[in-house]
Amino acid sequence: MRLPDPLQGQDGSNAKLDSLFINNANISGGNYVGTFCGRAKHAEFSKCAVDNSTLNGATYVGGLAGSIRNSAAFISRTKNITITATGEWAGLFVGCNDTTDRSTLSINNCYAKGKITCAKHGGGFVGESISQGLYDLSNLARLYPEVLFVAIEYREGYMGFMNFEKVPGGEEYKEATNLGLLDQMEALRWIQKNIAGFGGDPENVTIFGESAGSASCSFLPLIDGSEGLFKRIIAQSANVAYCDTMEHGMHVTQNFLDAAGCETMDDLRKLTTEQLLEAIGKGVATDTKNMLGAANFPLLDGVILPEDRAVMYDMWGDEKRARYDLLIGSNRDEVNYFMALEGGREPYLETLRYIARKDRTFLNDEEKAMFDQFMDTLAEEDEMERLQQYGADLNFRAGNTNMAIRHSAAGGNTYMYYVEKPGVNELYGVMHGAEMPYLFDNDFCHMGEVFSPQECEFRHQIKEMWVNFAKTGDPSSAAHEWKQFSGDDRQTMVFSDEIGMQKDILNRREDLMMSWAKRLGNGASKRVC
Repeated sequence: MRLPDPLQGQDGSNAKLDSLFINNANISGGNYVGTFCGRAKHAEFSKCAVDNSTLNGATYVGGLAGSIRNSAAFISRTKNITITATGEWAGLFVGCNDTTDRSTLSINNCYAKGKITCAKHGGGFVGESISQGLYDLSNLARLYPEVLFVAIEYREGYMGFMNFEKVPGGEEYKEATNLGLLDQMEALRWIQKNIAGFGGDPENVTIFGESAGSASCSFLPLIDGSEGLFKRIIAQSANVAYCDTMEHGMHVTQNFLDAAGCETMDDLRKLTTEQLLEAIGKGVATDTKNMLGAANFPLLDGVILPEDRAVMYDMWGDEKRARYDLLIGSNRDEVNYFMALEGGREPYLETLRYIARKDRTFLNDEEKAMFDQFMDTLAEEDEMERLQQYGADLNFRAGNTNMAIRHSAAGGNTYMYYVEKPGVNELYGVMHGAEMPYLFDNDFCHMGEVFSPQECEFRHQIKEMWVNFAKTGDPSSAAHEWKQFSGDDRQTMVFSDEIGMQKDILNRREDLMMSWAKRLGNGASKRVC
């Protein structure tokens, strides 16, 4: 594929995006992966919208709409846009937003030669978009013009992860279980084919993400066909625990069918855009027992991912996965992120109690003894602290450590981190995503509260270390040597009042729950299935 001339070094100032490159895309199986690239300054988003357009029978939804969840605002600016019932769309955005105002786009410092870093946003696989202010890559791009930053969108929620196996006509949609992951694969294939035209090196690609983006980075190396698409992985917080059973997938799918008033795939295909968006809203509201609303996580389908979560941990200890460089870690108070989502301290505490009680019912006698022993390690803490630390270890640290031990033992280049400070405030502590404002130098808005990065050493070190890892596979900075992780002493870079390496942090308490952590997985959907 020949890239258009404006991408070969011409300035392109004030050029419209649709005059640069919006349509030379890979179309397969009815899916259109849109690409928006160039060096345009203040180009209008609406100018790259495609009205009433189809390509080879595949519906195309253009523009920088983000995920399906965010499409309502975008649709209001366009005409005759159709989104198919299975949400056959994903966008690939090459560049960096200079503003959170979606009416303008400025792509700067992205026509750089050298390493490529691909960012995947979080949002629990049900919300958020790379176009949101928190994930703005422009500050990093300005600091490190030698690195080409690429932001990847993917389908989420009902549009990304559905189990249609028991729906009449659903046998033709086996890959609907993990379309969000396949979108990311397609974007990475596009990068391999085309990134050299932007000055990038396709043989030195790092994928990185936080939350669902981190889990995606953990899943992608396990999917057939991912070989050669990337070289390094930065997984911030989430891991392969972030998936669900096909049983849970059917529960989520039935909620959507009920909300849409549909019984068959033919019924779904007849939905208008407005009916589809209405059904999504109703379906999410129905699942009030989930901390993440619809809780559409990648599914253990035996097609894209294995049928058993434990198998994925084993795969991280084999020769294929050892070829990747891995940097992985988590924050001290991860699950406090959900406090506001649950309605405040008391309902949040009740949720933590429920999940811990239910978890314990799944354990054998030996594991129940280890559960009690884990709680004893936190005996001096209050109930809230004990339970939220249990949730942080179960959902994040145990899985991360399990992956890292296996990857290192197989000969992989492995690094671990742990963030103790700075936190967002006294109530939330170092919650899920607390490191993001420091990495991107952007504000973090959570349930109406805005958290801004404070001036500290961490703010500078996390950028330098992440970029150094992407460049060389070694995250050491000029100020701090970062030693490799192994199961023997578990060297971990700890970000706190002081930054430095520590061995066997928290006395390896996560080992007490390792057996059931890999079996039970994430805690967000446990109250349903």
